[in-house]
Amino acid sequence: MTDSGKLDTRLSRVYDNPDEKQALFDDWAPTYDHDLVNELGYVADAEACRRLEALLPDRQARILDAGCGTGLVGRRLQQAGYLNIDGSDYSEKMLDQARACGAYRSLVQHDLTLPIASAEPYDAAIVVGVFAFSVPSAEHLVNITGCLKPGGVALVTVNGKAWQEVDWPAKLEGFDQKYPDARLLDIQTIDYLTTEDIDGRLLILQRPGPV
Repeated sequence: MTDSGKLDTRLSRVYDNPDEKQALFDDWAPTYDHDLVNELGYVADAEACRRLEALLPDRQARILDAGCGTGLVGRRLQQAGYLNIDGSDYSEKMLDQARACGAYRSLVQHDLTLPIASAEPYDAAIVVGVFAFSVPSAEHLVNITGCLKPGGVALVTVNGKAWQEVDWPAKLEGFDQKYPDARLLDIQTIDYLTTEDIDGRLLILQRPGPV
């Protein structure tokens, strides 16, 4: 169940100041993992990775971890045996932390409100902890499916408090009709920030076409 109270100030300052998001994440990068995992009970990375493993058994598959932050998802995927993981993030300081973890083949700075450029399309993409109250929002999901092979899947989490407060279900209404190059296959409820009593949603999307 999603808490109706106030967000932790470390989260709210990022969500409430989208124009300053890059600088705020740059400042947060050194303590991000500790704050998020140890203090806020962040488990969205584990939840999403577990579901990706079930959908994508091929450990040679090319995966994009978009909004990779410090590399929490990349490290989990590497530990699960995936060998071809690329990452992108809005914050260069977060990318510095991700480089140090050694889970990624390549890392680039990228804003998810823009299309993702890739010389070769990906088998799958995973986006954890990025979509919430402001930007990027539902209309930017096609930037993720757009970098996939036909038949490729994308797993995207949405903060559960934002899911309710900004009415994500309304944003996703008619999604397949609005965006013919993307399909919304499923929406699952997941644990997200356990200390904050905030759940999440996991969107499973696909780029149409033969696998």
